[in-house]
Amino acid sequence: MFFYSKTMAASSEPAGVLQILWQALQLPTKTATLFFPLLVLALLSSSCVFYANFSSISPVLMDLVSKLHILLKGPCPGPELSHVLLEMKKELKQVAGSESIITLISFFASLFLLVATFYTFAMAYSGTSLTPKGLLSRVARRWYQTLVTRLYVLLLSLGFGLLSSLVIGTVMLVCDDFNYLASSGVALCIVAASIYIYLWTRWSMSLVITVVEETWGIGALSWSVELFVANKKKGWILTFILMLLKIVIYGVPGLLMMAGPTPPLPPPPPVVDQLRIWFLAAAAGALLDMYAMAVYTVFYFECRKSHGLDEMLKVEEGFMYTSLPAAVVKVEATFP
Repeated sequence: MFFYSKTMAASSEPAGVLQILWQALQLPTKTATLFFPLLVLALLSSSCVFYANFSSISPVLMDLVSKLHILLKGPCPGPELSHVLLEMKKELKQVAGSESIITLISFFASLFLLVATFYTFAMAYSGTSLTPKGLLSRVARRWYQTLVTRLYVLLLSLGFGLLSSLVIGTVMLVCDDFNYLASSGVALCIVAASIYIYLWTRWSMSLVITVVEETWGIGALSWSVELFVANKKKGWILTFILMLLKIVIYGVPGLLMMAGPTPPLPPPPPVVDQLRIWFLAAAAGALLDMYAMAVYTVFYFECRKSHGLDEMLKVEEGFMYTSLPAAVVKVEATFP
């Protein structure tokens, strides 16, 4: 049976940046019974990843740094040099193997959490009740499509990072004047960061589209381009605020770890305190990631409203369906 859900923002007035941030902050309270388990799973996942990295990789990395320091101090005798290099090779393989397993498990855990969280927030925003069974059905139905869209986003991010690094590196190599080199390098970094924020907003919205609607991959990326028209400034500011918060969350512990005994800097905290600080940073980062998903969910609906697509969304058995422009459907059919 089909029915129509009542959207949270009934007014046709477009929401500003602060309104979107506030509405996103309210979404967890509108679906507390589903949000709390997702929050626990997110915190548990980030804690496990942090502990795995700290316990299995950090000691090996510290040993690698110490061996590298020995090599940089001066030439070693032949047998000793061969032994150190062999040990470093084994440790590098160990780090690569452990990190690959941790990254793979973390990637798929975050993928399922992403689908569940986006859909929970979308249902909460539209005022539609959602049961755990309906949520699990949606996760099982859309995880593959979300995986494909996320891989596209990953490849695009890597491509943009590589291209921007090549451009900045080339400019720095051809410049002879130090003052011009410094100013041009800073300017290019700012431009690259601004473009990345712009692109990341569209890519994040494509993930929301994949979870909520029936298009995915190239179709979701194309649809995000259409919705992003006339909403560029608002989306850029939202992503800038979220990234600034993430820099603060991970930057403050980093500054504490870099502190030294030389005045006026305080001495670095003990190892146990460092572990607690980074654990809290990882938990805060997980909370921020969930809040960012709420922000992009609200922003997605606001983009729909700005294009006159704020009509009621059709829902059947907990699944949300929306009609897509013919151009987008055609793109999706071309790129399965």
